[in-house]
Amino acid sequence: MESLMTKPALVADHLVLRSATQKAEIAPLREALNQGHYLKAGRPAGHVLWQGIYRTDSEADCPELVAVLCWGGAAKRLKERDNYIGWDSLTCAKRLKLIVQLRRFYVIDRARRPNLASQCLGLSLRTLRGEFKACHGFEPLLAESFHDPEEHTGTLYKATNWLALGYTKGFKRHRRDFYQDTGKPKHLWVRPLKKNGPALLARPEILPPAHQAAIADGDTAGARCALKCSELRTLRHALLDLTDTRNPKAIRHPFSAMLTLIVYGLICGASDVKAIWQKCAPLDQNHRRAIGLTRRNAKTGLLTMPGYGALNDIVNRLDPVELARVLNAWLGENSELLPKSLALDGKTIGAKGRLGGIVTLCFHAPGDAPRPAHLQRQKGRLRTARRSAPSRQGRRRPTPGSPGDRRRIEHQKKRPSSSPATAATTC
Repeated sequence: MESLMTKPALVADHLVLRSATQKAEIAPLREALNQGHYLKAGRPAGHVLWQGIYRTDSEADCPELVAVLCWGGAAKRLKERDNYIGWDSLTCAKRLKLIVQLRRFYVIDRARRPNLASQCLGLSLRTLRGEFKACHGFEPLLAESFHDPEEHTGTLYKATNWLALGYTKGFKRHRRDFYQDTGKPKHLWVRPLKKNGPALLARPEILPPAHQAAIADGDTAGARCALKCSELRTLRHALLDLTDTRNPKAIRHPFSAMLTLIVYGLICGASDVKAIWQKCAPLDQNHRRAIGLTRRNAKTGLLTMPGYGALNDIVNRLDPVELARVLNAWLGENSELLPKSLALDGKTIGAKGRLGGIVTLCFHAPGDAPRPAHLQRQKGRLRTARRSAPSRQGRRRPTPGSPGDRRRIEHQKKRPSSSPATAATTC
């Protein structure tokens, strides 16, 4: 125990908080949970931080362990939490590590006294950002926790300024893409670790450097399937007409499923085989089943993805003309069901856009504008000046040579050339 007290600690009211990073330091904390906590120590996932709180005013020669805290990775999906933050699924997947979950909190029975639990939890919350920074290289912005209504009422969370968000649906994650219904909804609590923590999590701008290390890199972080399962099935059925030219002795995956993966990657914007493979890798079990994959992992029983080499071999064997014919027919038949895409382009007016610009946003197929708006340059950036009418149909233009047309021309001549120009979004 004396070796554990050589590290810097936060001291308050004869309570000393120390983070455990080595196995020898974590072992007594896990043992205390296994002996006294009704859920035992468990197996925490994600970025884990073990904390022990010791009392220094005891009569013993060494500090006495009075409480154990275990922080870990946040839950992947929580409807109430995500609504509270206000972020979308992609932002959630990239910044989920900035949320930490209080997985275990236990006060040793022999050390219990009034207000000890709230003092220990408050001590941990005050040092949590700094401890995570020292251990994992980033500062979290939000803490979450659960309590079982059958075990206690959650008074501890109220005393330490946590916010109640309601009850969960009672599911727990067992394996990838598989959840078990426990039939015991738990109460969800959150607590910002920074005053504007939820706002920072949701905002699209780049986060401060103290939080950058927790952001997931890569285009596939939090990737969602661009097509629904029903749309993937129709695509696979459309590709069944293409001829399989592979060696019958070397077939591991259905030809139509391989083609569906390739077409899906192209729809998502992949430019080469490696990019196609990266776009398809995050697909879950439901999407893989809809695509037609049949090969499963021997240990887990989950559907597996084809390797890079298999996709590359199919691409080299494809007839691009035949594939384009089938794909165009499928796009034409499902044009009303597929997600709508937008095209964005812009032009600047004057030297380096000093006078303004024209931004064009329209749907790919019909070319209609979703919402026209006037833009103008102010203080080095474009801003929306005012909304225009949704449609210009029905407006009468002045007849050339009429008094109205002459007044319009004179007004344009009187406008100073150095003033900021206003441009309308067109399609």
